[in-house]
Amino acid sequence: MKILSKIKHRFWLFILFFGVAAVYAQDIPKPMYPPCLVNDFARLFSPEETRALEQKLRAYHDSTSTQIYVVTVNDLEGYAVSDYAFKIGEEWGVGQKGKDNGAVILIKPKVGNSRGQVFIATGYGLEARLNDAYVGRIVRDRMIPYFRENDYFGGVNAAVDAIIERLSGEFDADEQQDNEGIPIGLIVVSVIGLIVILRLIFGNNRHINNGGSNRGGGRFIFFPPFGGGSNRTGGFGGTFGGGGGGRFGGGGAGGSW
Repeated sequence: MKILSKIKHRFWLFILFFGVAAVYAQDIPKPMYPPCLVNDFARLFSPEETRALEQKLRAYHDSTSTQIYVVTVNDLEGYAVSDYAFKIGEEWGVGQKGKDNGAVILIKPKVGNSRGQVFIATGYGLEARLNDAYVGRIVRDRMIPYFRENDYFGGVNAAVDAIIERLSGEFDADEQQDNEGIPIGLIVVSVIGLIVILRLIFGNNRHINNGGSNRGGGRFIFFPPFGGGSNRTGGFGGTFGGGGGGRFGGGGAGGSW
């Protein structure tokens, strides 16, 4: 009976532990949908500012595969700002698997009597170039002066520029995957070539059957129209699939104001 009692006790402790862990894990928000690099939960940016940041981050991601996420929240839910940033990086899979080239810029604005806090967390693949000392200077010299004036866009934009400048040439864009489809230009050229061949074949047959009469047979070639009617790219110039499975360590730095 004592053994059975111990088993039951440990079982309920096990359930309690994972139940609390599940509730605690819910404090980290899910990334916005559709996936984007600017996740402004605290609504610090205007639509124009959000669009400008997203376009800059998306262009950098498309050319290097490096993912820089900007995340704003009104409450850290009891976490230290560094822990919150690292958990976002890990749970969202920021950066590419195998490269770990992701970064999270987390901002908790100054609200009432609570201090504003910011932290930049870096994936394993960026720690060598974005070491703690350099990231600390970005936070201290390029972000907090703007934040003290309630200019959150100015501070984040300056930080993104500094990170991109520092990482220039570090990574190359991933090669296009085979499942991205055949280029539309190749399809168009192939169709035109097929039409030309068919018109020549049937045009020559018609010329023979008509006893040498040439009333336009084989001369008319139809070319499909070009331009117009195509809107394959979205507002940010393409699709973004979200985090790529990057890993985070303990690299980064932050500050408050």
